Amino acid sequence: MKLPSFNRSSVPADERIPRGAIVVVAIGLLATLAAALLTQTGAVSGEAAHLEFVQKKKIPDSKSVTVPGSKNLKMQLVDGTIKATGTNVAGYSLFRVLSTAKIDAGARIGGELLCSIHAPRTGTLIAQSSNGLRMLYPRSSEQGVSGQEVPNTVLAKFASHGLLLAVLEEITEDMPESFTTIQGVKVGWPEYEEGTEHILFHLPHGKAERTVELPFYTIWKSQKAPAAQIACTLTTKLGKATVETEGSLPHVSPPIDEEAEELKQEEREEAEESGEEAEGE
Repeated sequence: MKLPSFNRSSVPADERIPRGAIVVVAIGLLATLAAALLTQTGAVSGEAAHLEFVQKKKIPDSKSVTVPGSKNLKMQLVDGTIKATGTNVAGYSLFRVLSTAKIDAGARIGGELLCSIHAPRTGTLIAQSSNGLRMLYPRSSEQGVSGQEVPNTVLAKFASHGLLLAVLEEITEDMPESFTTIQGVKVGWPEYEEGTEHILFHLPHGKAERTVELPFYTIWKSQKAPAAQIACTLTTKLGKATVETEGSLPHVSPPIDEEAEELKQEEREEAEESGEEAEGE
């Protein structure tokens, strides 16, 4: 950068501003300008488009199977749904797959329950959260999932409305308020496999004192009609048992209606402002 020149002929030498001070001031101005630009960039990158689900369909319950070591106690996949947003300019939509592994009270559950969600159609990728993690829930936890929050709003890396992030709301409006109905359940994420996500539930030893319900879900992005195959295998010292189901949406979602989404966003902001004003009174 070329520094501005100064006419110093009429200023006595002992009253002149030292050249070093001028350089320091100029550098300070540049630093301030750079910081301002970075702040503006950060604000823009922090913005996200609000998206709604425009398709939804129930996933059929699986056939029930007998739990190892029992003659009449069953396990099953239940309460599954698949729902998708509209498509962006690149032809991708986000879709969420939900299911719940259910085991009858009294069953011997000490062991592992490995559940998988497979996306069978090409062009389907697991979505990533804003911090780069796979969008697989519940989260891996050695401390157990009894107290893990069930988020109803998530932030995904997804281009829409000229932004690189998308807010998805009502993610869990059709699932229980907890990731487990029993204490002592821990969760691990096995090694990533392209096109298939796995969740490993470590179950406490002994008989289930109450019905075990373990909901889990994934969020994907796809250029094709959303589809998923779901399976869970319970492994104990007494043997193995597997339940399976699958579901899909009938077609690719229509393009995102950006004007409608922006209008709804303005309504949300106005409602939030009204709420804040009411609290301040």
